[in-house]
Amino acid sequence: MGRRRYKVKTKAKRVLIDTDVLIDIEKGFIEPPNAICFISIITLYEYIRGKADSAEAKELLEEAFSIVPLDNSVLLKASEIWRSLKRRGQLIDERDLLIGATAIVKNMPLATKNIKHYERLTVYGLNFATLSSEE
Repeated sequence: MGRRRYKVKTKAKRVLIDTDVLIDIEKGFIEPPNAICFISIITLYEYIRGKADSAEAKELLEEAFSIVPLDNSVLLKASEIWRSLKRRGQLIDERDLLIGATAIVKNMPLATKNIKHYERLTVYGLNFATLSSEE
């Protein structure tokens, strides 16, 4: 019995790909969306840090995806969200916060299998691309 394949579905023209989805796209478990695909600089880091040849992996990703940097607007949004989550005692992983803030600021749905990591960010405007199984 083979592993089930998934497809990223979105009506958006642009989508931000999370690290878990990126890895599954690479392995052929997820079909990329029919949209312009972006990854955060944080996703780039998370991906290449585990590769034997980080420079080559980085180059390949930069050819395949548009990389979204951490600019001032993303950092300010992440800081605003962090303070709000801290007050409520609901902090999330810093990398997830930065990826989520990137999606919010750049107005892109996030393609991730880790909805639980990001669900606290929906009140700040985070939207998700849908993963559906292909049967």
